[in-house]
Amino acid sequence: MPTSNTNNRWTRRGAATGAVICLASLTLSIAMGAAPSAPLTTIDADAHYPEGPLWRDGKLFYVEYAPSTIKYWDGRHTAVYWHADGCGPSALIPFNGHLLVACYDANSLVELDAGGKTVRTIRADSSGKPFAGPNDFAADAHGGIYFSASGIYDIKAPISGAVLHIAADGNSITEVANTIHYSNGLTLTKDRQHLLVAEMLAGRVLMFPIGADGKLGPRTVWARLQDLAPPTPNEDAYNGPDGLKLGPDGHYYIAQNGSGRVLIVDEDRKLVRTIDVPTPYVTNIAFGPSGSSTVYISGAFDQWKPPFPGAVYRWAPLTAP
Repeated sequence: MPTSNTNNRWTRRGAATGAVICLASLTLSIAMGAAPSAPLTTIDADAHYPEGPLWRDGKLFYVEYAPSTIKYWDGRHTAVYWHADGCGPSALIPFNGHLLVACYDANSLVELDAGGKTVRTIRADSSGKPFAGPNDFAADAHGGIYFSASGIYDIKAPISGAVLHIAADGNSITEVANTIHYSNGLTLTKDRQHLLVAEMLAGRVLMFPIGADGKLGPRTVWARLQDLAPPTPNEDAYNGPDGLKLGPDGHYYIAQNGSGRVLIVDEDRKLVRTIDVPTPYVTNIAFGPSGSSTVYISGAFDQWKPPFPGAVYRWAPLTAP
């Protein structure tokens, strides 16, 4: 893995211990500030910086950034689905029957067919401009995809994060926003007319109106994390929103990296509840087949240094026998 790359997360974020945590029965989940009380079952005792959980075809898929793999859990066992040296994967999304992988370290997108074989590798937009740290995905409302290209994970570096759009045919890739201080998680709003973008190193979420052909209009600040919930101990300048999802319940789920929690926010940008998790560096969220009653959360215990050991957990319902 090329550690000399200025966009390489080994030199910026680390490749740390991770965990994917399934929190079932959100209506019974922990209240704000409460300690976790649901029983934990280990799914994978050897996960390394998991991100991008995705429920697909009856399985939980997730990437392991550190070893450049995609793994899945079928309810009983875990297995490696795909591996590519130097990829440094950070996210997954279904696309036209295939699977797109954001290769953060390799500054590329990889398209896999239904059997997990590489169909193509994309390294630049339609104008020939290379990607800088592809990080996360969100489907648009017309078969296309938005993805973030984060730039450099350094509060002192030039602000170079961007958002790009892939047309539904997969052929046109256009930069639709830039000058974002580390663009990360993405989701469409409930009305499907706006795109929310986690501006991680600014500690806030931006909102863009969606225009024709996936283009984005002028940005506004949708929410600042400091206005949503009280700070946690030891917050630093890198504390901010990572993964970002609109839940089936109509609430917005924000992974607060550095605070060990997920913020659940309503349409009026009011905090509904927080989910506290054991991993301080929460990276992303996904939902199971039963909707918002099953939430998968990925996170890291230490994102700055080795040895990078990790685990994958299932947080069972409090009502489970």
